[in-house]
Amino acid sequence: MKTLNNLFILEAMKDCTVIAGHRGLTRNVQFVNISDTPDVIQFLNNNHLLLTSGYAFKDDAQELCNLIRQMHDLNCTGIVIKINRFLKELPEEVKLLANELAFPIIDLPTDLTLGELSRHILNYLNDDKAEQLYYALHVQKQFSDMMIKEYSLNSLVEQLGHFLSRPVMLLNHRGEKIAQSHDFRKESMQTIEQEIIHAIRSDLSRGRMGGTFKIPSKEGLSIATFPVQTKRQHNSMLVMLDASTLPYPSSQMAIEQAGNVISFTIIKEQAIEENTRLLKNNFFADLIERRIHSNEEILSRTHYYGLDDKLDTISIICTIDPDGDNYEALQLYEKRIGELHNSIYDQLEDEIVNNNMDAILFTKEKYFVMLLQFANYNETEIKRVTEFVENTQRNLQNGDLTVSFGISNLVQSPIDIPNAYYEAVDAIMNGYDLNKQGFINFYRTREIDELLTTLPRKDLKALYENTLKTLAYPNTREEIDLVKTMETYLDCQCEISETSRRLYVHRNTVKYRIEKMEELLSCSFRDPTDSLRIRVALLIGEILESEE
Repeated sequence: MKTLNNLFILEAMKDCTVIAGHRGLTRNVQFVNISDTPDVIQFLNNNHLLLTSGYAFKDDAQELCNLIRQMHDLNCTGIVIKINRFLKELPEEVKLLANELAFPIIDLPTDLTLGELSRHILNYLNDDKAEQLYYALHVQKQFSDMMIKEYSLNSLVEQLGHFLSRPVMLLNHRGEKIAQSHDFRKESMQTIEQEIIHAIRSDLSRGRMGGTFKIPSKEGLSIATFPVQTKRQHNSMLVMLDASTLPYPSSQMAIEQAGNVISFTIIKEQAIEENTRLLKNNFFADLIERRIHSNEEILSRTHYYGLDDKLDTISIICTIDPDGDNYEALQLYEKRIGELHNSIYDQLEDEIVNNNMDAILFTKEKYFVMLLQFANYNETEIKRVTEFVENTQRNLQNGDLTVSFGISNLVQSPIDIPNAYYEAVDAIMNGYDLNKQGFINFYRTREIDELLTTLPRKDLKALYENTLKTLAYPNTREEIDLVKTMETYLDCQCEISETSRRLYVHRNTVKYRIEKMEELLSCSFRDPTDSLRIRVALLIGEILESEE
């Protein structure tokens, strides 16, 4: 059975004042009776609480004393009376009697009706869900008003802790603290706070869905998480201590109503973040496309977005592979593409934070661009970057989706970031040229043979045949010897003696063959243009031969 003292958790009782009989607040209460008649004692019984305006006793303190004695003899709970309505003040003899009998007399403010108070108390006594719903709506209204007035997240969380009489904390989807009630600012709560965050981070998926966790340093104390939906793929979390014993009429409905308002506030802040992200990406596009002509402005604006001009920078580009079935299907639905894009952006942000990387994330068209900075980009850092990219790729990919990464060389100034960006793009394109998917490519300068393989085969073959003419496809022994001599002579930087030594033939033989080839090809090996053309043609011959 509930006691009179328990009633003070009700919102309707919070402004009431106990003016006499404080020791009797432990009396049990089972029923509420409203009456202003002098003979009310006839309708009272054991554990009854009387609500009255005091009209029947406004001029007769003795009658009120008699009523108190009779109610005490019946083991009634006490009296809730509107002192200011008719009595103006409680007579001293009444107060002394109530204190002597430990019979509680409670002053009810005039702005609350006896009927309202009766309903709240009876609902509480009957453990009525309607009272919990009423309170949840009350919480929702209070929080909605705060949201309209643009209260901060910390203020909303503080108010929720006040409503629930519990320490409350708000964590983002990574388990990072966003806001907290004042309870966590106490020195005694510092260890508990760290244990809470550690426990939730150890099982984030359960925390995001809503779950219960134990606190090692506090035996018997548990915490509960409640999901808070945002625009991100994963929920943020309201964390509450000892949520299983919430004071009535607090309930999960009340928490959900407050959580909804907190959710809207977070979404509003995320919309502001998205606008900031758009401005940041517009700046990056201007930088990459070299629309910013002043080096001073480049350094100033890159510094604003967190880049240090004293550190070296690499560019890492991530992109969704275009040939996956899932990607092709998504092309039909622009909204779903946007959702996928935002999801990957959020996951990349998470990976940067979780791996403690010094990185700034941008987007440009279909590319996600991470600029990483280093004081000393050595082998250890290269290994760390490689592990970071491998882990990130593994976490992003699923059965229907593959992503690829291109990694640039180092640039020493933010002014050269466009070079790093295009190197990373080139590393991506190199992988696609080789029909790869789900790859990680570090940029390197292409060799001539790699560049030649990107040209149409008919063009390569035409250049090869027009340059070497009859020597393009040597058949006789003499033609084979001429081609061998040509290759060796060019490898020896047109030195006849070195050529004759490598071929084991006389110098005059080499001179004869060179003169014969220059006549056949209408060129001079000493001419740089002719020499380059022939060297390229020989390289094309190796490419065509390897393909055959």
